[in-house]
Amino acid sequence: MKGPPSAARAEPPPGLEPALWSHLPLRPGLRKFLFGRTGTAPKLMNRVTNILTKPKEEWQVIDGESTSVASLYSGYIVILAAIPIVASLIKMSLIGTSALFTTVHVGIVRGLIGAIVGYVLSLGGVYLAAFVIEKLAPSFQSQGNTLQALKLVAYAYTAAWVAGVFNLLPMIGILGILAGGIYSIYLFYLGLPLLMRTPQDKVVAYMIVAAVIIFVIYIVIGLVVSGITAASYVGSRVIG
Repeated sequence: MKGPPSAARAEPPPGLEPALWSHLPLRPGLRKFLFGRTGTAPKLMNRVTNILTKPKEEWQVIDGESTSVASLYSGYIVILAAIPIVASLIKMSLIGTSALFTTVHVGIVRGLIGAIVGYVLSLGGVYLAAFVIEKLAPSFQSQGNTLQALKLVAYAYTAAWVAGVFNLLPMIGILGILAGGIYSIYLFYLGLPLLMRTPQDKVVAYMIVAAVIIFVIYIVIGLVVSGITAASYVGSRVIG
């Protein structure tokens, strides 16, 4: 009995080898998001490039897009949010961190546990940040649902996530991470009036209040990750 056509039998994008396309383990929806219907450049890379290089125009595009929470996560958030996590894991466990004229390495098991917990919590933190932004909206004469707020958070975070690769660099890496964070704030500033329909005179106040609440959320996440990582280290020492 012949079943329905699989995603692997779909036509590959122009320029991509059919053999490679057939072996990509992607669901049809994710294939479409990443590669689109035209051109050879992945749609994901187009979005990242556009939001970083021409944010004003890209926010207009994003505002008019129809999407879902699942699509945002599977096609964008889970991919980019992994960048700083993976970079930190490589730095701490493989490269090592300089401290007091020596290089300190975190055990690979301990590092993996911390990375997995941090990654899961960061994904939840993105949604929680969007939830906070949506609930604050009426206080700042704004309007929008959780999906619009999630689009705002996800695409504004792009710069910070991409800058997470600087975790690999000693000393000067912090400058790259700081620059990414500052640029993410700028992206948020540009996107807020569009996606949440915020009056221009309320944008700064809205950002400050939301930033304080989100900052507290991420402090809590950091403490949880540190606690779990420390507990796993103590446990491994006791067992050993």
